[in-house]
Amino acid sequence: MRKLFFELMQVSVGQLDCVSRFPEPDEWKKLFELAKNQAVAGICYHGVTKLFDFGLVAPQELSLDWMAEAEDIKEQNRGRSRRLVTLQEELHAHHLRSSVITGPGLVRFYDRELQPLRYTKGVDLYVFGYKNQVDLNQWADINVRIYTELRAGKSSQRNTRLEKWMLQNNDLMFRKAGELTVPSHAMTIVLQIVHLYNLFLEKGIQMRNLMDLFYVLRFGDGRSKLFQFSQTTIDGEIKELGLTRFSQGIMWLMKEIFNLDTNHMPVEPLEEEGLFILGVMMGDGFTFHNWWHKLWHYTWHNLT
Repeated sequence: MRKLFFELMQVSVGQLDCVSRFPEPDEWKKLFELAKNQAVAGICYHGVTKLFDFGLVAPQELSLDWMAEAEDIKEQNRGRSRRLVTLQEELHAHHLRSSVITGPGLVRFYDRELQPLRYTKGVDLYVFGYKNQVDLNQWADINVRIYTELRAGKSSQRNTRLEKWMLQNNDLMFRKAGELTVPSHAMTIVLQIVHLYNLFLEKGIQMRNLMDLFYVLRFGDGRSKLFQFSQTTIDGEIKELGLTRFSQGIMWLMKEIFNLDTNHMPVEPLEEEGLFILGVMMGDGFTFHNWWHKLWHYTWHNLT
């Protein structure tokens, strides 16, 4: 079932033409529930429509429910970017620089036909020097969360390094993409890995979060290892932040789930770490090995 779900996502993002077998009626339902739970129902519906060409059709009632879900996502997304542009203009009027680091800030990396189908629950906005100059209640409809600093876990040492790196590359934090102000592509790669790390420690990673990174990594010419910052490279900064092993696990997931070419990866994949992260994501049962792994790599390590 898990393999079939990964294949459906690969079909949806253009990495695979067709799934390996015809899903049974109850499996179609499980695929739909998985897609909803992992916040990729809209994108996966695009994959479902592509399977029509191969004669693979979901039960009619389920197809209608899935289509309705996709239309709801499109409706929720409609006008969100325009509202966000207006908010950034208001912040600018208060002499504040802002950068959209999630949500609509990542949509630009998606294929054009998939952009309206990406589910956006909220928007993370980095605002330098923000001290409640703008009333966010009027922006409740787009669920904006403002951050005056970014962090990677609870380690003060790691967060000091992250803050220093952001200051050294401040010009890359505020780039124009259409009307929005966003981080540069290279900076987005590091910030998304940091974002995934925080999600893994706190709320949990969803497939939508991995899909965001997949599109960010796939964007461009596949030479992410060569991206230079003022004093380091992408893999160098990942190492400096102590996130190499976690990033290697995420890269294994990029390969396993989305069949991403390793040329697009800033670090080499590590299967052992990827399997651990995937098991946590998919709610696999408790094992002593996984408990010890998390304690060693994500509890003690997170505090040093």
